[in-house]
Amino acid sequence: MTGLLSRAEARRLLDQGAAVVDVRSLEEYELGHVPGSIHLPLHLVPHLAAERLPRDRPLLLCCASGARSHAAVQQLRRMGLDAHNLGPWQAHPDLS
Repeated sequence: MTGLLSRAEARRLLDQGAAVVDVRSLEEYELGHVPGSIHLPLHLVPHLAAERLPRDRPLLLCCASGARSHAAVQQLRRMGLDAHNLGPWQAHPDLS
């Protein structure tokens, strides 16, 4: 897995209106998440991304380790979305 965003790049994209998308399970998400993030579990990305995710701004994907967000980024890019791997959501405490 490669291509994790730096904190500076994540902040730049957020300042431009990027949305944070959390691809962890519901149970994980309910234990804590980035305020205002969109919850879309990885297994639902192919089925619900078109209706649940904005197409007009960058998407910052996060999970617990960066592996699921990496997989989601690959799927979303194939769908033509501007997706980036943020990696572990807890590594970015300043995203709120």
